[in-house]
Amino acid sequence: MSLMSDRNRIYLVLMYFSLSFFYIAFILNDEQDPVSFLGYMMGLILFVVATHDTLLHIISQATGHSSSISELSYFSAFVELSRKIHNLLEADDVLTLVNDTLKQNIHIVNAHFLLSRDLPTRLQPQGTAVAGGLYYWSDAGELAISLPELEREALKRGRAVTLPEASLTLKSIFDITRTNMMIPLIQDGTLLAVFLLGRTDNTKPYSVFELQMFNFLSNQLTIILDRIRVYAKILQKTAMDHAEKLQVMQSLSANIAHEMRTPLSGIRASISGIEEYLPQLLECYESCSERERNRFPPIRESHLGVLTNTPPRIKLMIDQANTVIDMLLMNLRENALDRKQFNVIQAAGIIEQAVDRYPFKSGQREKLHLDLSQDFNFLGIESLCIYIMFNLLKNAYYSLQAAQKGEVTIRLHRDGKEGVIRFRDSGLGIEPAVISHIFEGFFTTKQEGTGAGLAFCKRTIESFNGSILCNSVPREFAEFIIRLPLFNEEVATT
Repeated sequence: MSLMSDRNRIYLVLMYFSLSFFYIAFILNDEQDPVSFLGYMMGLILFVVATHDTLLHIISQATGHSSSISELSYFSAFVELSRKIHNLLEADDVLTLVNDTLKQNIHIVNAHFLLSRDLPTRLQPQGTAVAGGLYYWSDAGELAISLPELEREALKRGRAVTLPEASLTLKSIFDITRTNMMIPLIQDGTLLAVFLLGRTDNTKPYSVFELQMFNFLSNQLTIILDRIRVYAKILQKTAMDHAEKLQVMQSLSANIAHEMRTPLSGIRASISGIEEYLPQLLECYESCSERERNRFPPIRESHLGVLTNTPPRIKLMIDQANTVIDMLLMNLRENALDRKQFNVIQAAGIIEQAVDRYPFKSGQREKLHLDLSQDFNFLGIESLCIYIMFNLLKNAYYSLQAAQKGEVTIRLHRDGKEGVIRFRDSGLGIEPAVISHIFEGFFTTKQEGTGAGLAFCKRTIESFNGSILCNSVPREFAEFIIRLPLFNEEVATT
C-alpha cells in the first residue's frame, strides 16, 4: 500500500474509535446487564466489518487519494495478461498484447519496448547490428536516447527501477521518453528486452502492490521471450543445417545425373541405329529362313512383334529415366523453370500421350476412364507434364491395389480463365493427418517411396503459374485438382 492509502486506513481507525467510545458510553449509561452488553458489542463488531470497505472508499475520495483502479481489478488484469501471453509463439503478438493491456487496463500512457537482436520480430532492423545490441520495437521510429547506456543501466540494476531511485542517466532517459519506470528482462545474464513505462502523472509514485504486479509480469515475460529466442535459434540452426545438406545433395546429384546421362545417351544413340536397320535385318532373316529353314528357323509372330517394338520402348524408358533425373534435380533446386522452354500444350493431347505410353499392368487400363471433351491449351513443358500424369497414375493404381477396389477418372473442364484437370480414384483415399503433407519434399507413406513425386508435380505446376490441391475422403476417394491458366492464341499473337 502507498503512504496515502495507509493514512486513509488510520483515518478510518480513528473514526471507528470515536464511534465506539460514544457507543460504549451510551451502553454504560443505559445500565444494561452483561448479556445485553455483550450483544451490543457483537453488533458493533458486525457494523465495523460490514462498513469497512465502503467507509474507506469514502475517506479516500474525501482526502483526494482514491485510486481509479482497484487492487482486485489490477491483479485480475495482470493474471489474465499472463494467461494469454503464454499461449503465443511470436514476439510481435506478445508485445502487442502487452502494449494494449498496459494502456487499456493498467493506465500506462507511454510504453517503449527495446529488444535484443536475438529476438526476431517483423520490426527488427536489417543490416549492421544496432549499437548496444538493442533495437526499437515501435512503428513510431527511434528516440534520441543512448541504447548502450540504457543496456548498461538495465544489466546493472537487474530489476524494475522507478523515478525516485533512478540514476542521472536513467532520469534523463525517463525525461526524453516521458516514462518513470524501467523494467529489464534478463535471463542467465542475457538482456532480452527493456520496457520503459510511463503514466499520465509520472511524479506519482508506484505502490508496493503495483511494483509487485510489474515484477510478476516481468518474470512471466522473461520466460516467454526466452522461449521464443531459443526456439528462433533452433529454427535458424535447422534452416542452416538444411541449406548445407541441400547444397551437398545438389552437388552430389549433379555429379550422379551427369554420370547417368552419359551412358543413357550412348544407349539411346545405339538403339536408334538398331531401330533404323532392324527392319532390313528382319527382312534378310525371313529371306534366309525361306531358303534354309533348318539353319534359320522362322520367328514367331508374337516374338517378332516384341522385337520390332523393343527399340522404341527402350527409347521411351531412356526418356523416362532422363525425366526422373530432371525431376530429382528440380526438387533440389529452388529456382523455377525457364519460361523460354515453355510451349503451347493441349491438355487432352498430353493426357492421351501419357496413357498410351504408361506401362499398365494386367487389368489396369480397363479401370481408367477419360472425359476429355472440354479440352484447353496452356503453356508448359511436354515431357514434364507427361511425367506428372505418370506419377498421378502410379499413385492412383497403388491406392486401388491397396483398397482392392475402385476406378480412375481423368476429366477436363474450364473454369473462367483457368483450365482444370480432375484426377480422381475411388480407392483407399488419404487420411486428413497425411493430406496436408503429401506435397512436401521427401514425404511418403509407402515403404519403397521416395516422396519426390508429388513434390515435383506441385513445383512443376506452380512453375506453369498453376496450382494443385487434393481433396479426399478416407476409404472412398482421392481427387487431385490441377488448375492452369488458359493460353489464348489470339492474345499471344497481338
